[in-house]
Amino acid sequence: MNAFLVDIGGTWTRFRNGSNVERVATPSKLRHPHRASSALARELVLLLAERVPTNTDAHVSLGAAYDPETDIAYGSGPLWGTGRHDIPFRRLLERQRPDVRWTVTNDVTAGLAHFTKMYARSADRQVMYVTISSGIALRTAQLPSRRIHVNAEGLQGEVGHLPATSTAIEAVRGLTCECGGLGHIAAISAGPAIPHVAEKLGLDGYNQPRNSEDGAPTELDERLLRVIVEPIANLIRTAVALQPHIDLIGIGGGVPSGIGTRYKHELHRQLSTAQSYVDRQPNEGPRLLLVSPDQVRPENGAALMAQGYLENVK
Repeated sequence: MNAFLVDIGGTWTRFRNGSNVERVATPSKLRHPHRASSALARELVLLLAERVPTNTDAHVSLGAAYDPETDIAYGSGPLWGTGRHDIPFRRLLERQRPDVRWTVTNDVTAGLAHFTKMYARSADRQVMYVTISSGIALRTAQLPSRRIHVNAEGLQGEVGHLPATSTAIEAVRGLTCECGGLGHIAAISAGPAIPHVAEKLGLDGYNQPRNSEDGAPTELDERLLRVIVEPIANLIRTAVALQPHIDLIGIGGGVPSGIGTRYKHELHRQLSTAQSYVDRQPNEGPRLLLVSPDQVRPENGAALMAQGYLENVK
């Protein structure tokens, strides 16, 4: 029997049952900014409970900071807004549908699992996966042990809420993040931030003639593109400097896939620009792959995590 797979993002939730795929709007703070977070969480649980078949295995990729060991979803700016929420997400699902065997995995961990399965080589020592959509985060796995080292709360790589390293004007660097903080990476580089960045840059004629799934524009002013990519390029530089055994990096999510080739070229341009004598030559660093939602599917990664493909280690 095929497992029922779910990927929950701040904008869309995708259900996959065999070859059948359905995408529905996520009841989230991004879509309903004035609704209570607790009500949105309940509605999300009901959304899943209504669609899952009876007596099946359901593997969920959840776009929130989440500890699978304790079953606590600490928070998600796109899903539930500012603050910490401590939602026992799997238990709420089990209470609603006890006939279903539920597993829940953080969406970036799930993305890392599927990315590693699809693209890692036997000689790779560490693999990192970065997602840039309605939020931003990364995960790194140690190979061949297939371990993801996490902190006491089961977290690793919640980088979207770190201060952005940016040379943009002060008005951009002081933008408010979905979590309520100021000047975070997500406040400049995540999909919902892009219109605000454009406004601060004075791009009065800015619009979004074509959008990706996560609301990221597919057509961008050159200056705007440089500004939203810079925090990501600096994040990758920092990660590689701190973990020199990273051999493969995946970049996924609605923003890079929505913008497409121009995002890839700008990221490569910024990473290949030497900033000091310690920078590597472009062909000496880790392999960098920009992947589409069809190439890396977090819901498939959630199934892999349920099978023990990668292991979270505190």
